[in-house]
Amino acid sequence: MKKLFFPLITFPLLLLTACNNQATTSDHGAIDMEMKLKGDSTRYGLACDGCSDSIIVFLPNEGGDPIKFDIVTAMRNGMVYGTPKIGDELAILPNPIDPLEAVMVINLEQMKGTWTFQVLPKLKPNPTKTDEQIMAEMSDSMKKALFIPREYGFTLKSYNQASPVGYIMKANSLEDESPVEYPKVTVYTSWHIYNGRLYIYKDTVDEQGNRIPQDSVGFDSGSMRYLSNDSMAALFGKKVMQYHRKLNALEANKRAQEAERKAAIKDTTKK
Repeated sequence: MKKLFFPLITFPLLLLTACNNQATTSDHGAIDMEMKLKGDSTRYGLACDGCSDSIIVFLPNEGGDPIKFDIVTAMRNGMVYGTPKIGDELAILPNPIDPLEAVMVINLEQMKGTWTFQVLPKLKPNPTKTDEQIMAEMSDSMKKALFIPREYGFTLKSYNQASPVGYIMKANSLEDESPVEYPKVTVYTSWHIYNGRLYIYKDTVDEQGNRIPQDSVGFDSGSMRYLSNDSMAALFGKKVMQYHRKLNALEANKRAQEAERKAAIKDTTKK
């Protein structure tokens, strides 16, 4: 165990040392932290000491000495997403004409985490009543009990892994009898930056449990619009999705899960 423990502790230190030791002319070696897809012009690496509002000092994953990228135009165009700090993983899209100028910068370290948006249930179709009639017949307490917001979204993890947010553990079997229903939770399994765009890949198994071929796996792709410590926005199709950071998937739907638990207790008491 001691032989394994030592490299795990020293590896991050070696990366930061490589960033800080800019005077050396030796090859720092490859730091292959993220898998690069074929055809992707984005460069991946670490932010080093010396970054400012006009320059990013960047240690590329493929190895070599740190590179200074001019980000003046990217800053002016609002294409620097997140705030790079020493040791943060970055994705930089270089200018095809000037390889030392960054067209876009994304702080991958800040992107990692749980991001959610709020959803509300909708009334199920009723063959005999309109939505207006159903709502008019509901008491305020019933509406409050039924229309509980949930947080949907995803958790972006290291090594391009992702997981869905939005599932609630069913505490009883009455959900099918409820007059409302929530949107289906989209299952995400992985993510990538590809030429400056965010790709989030969906479930690799279909509803029958069969493996979906890799080239047939669905995905959502969007262009970044904003990124900070607690907020993120991306344009998917014609809609800008705004996300808020949560501690984790369980914490995101803590209120909804508690409501489900109380409903189950109430149902048990009635029986």
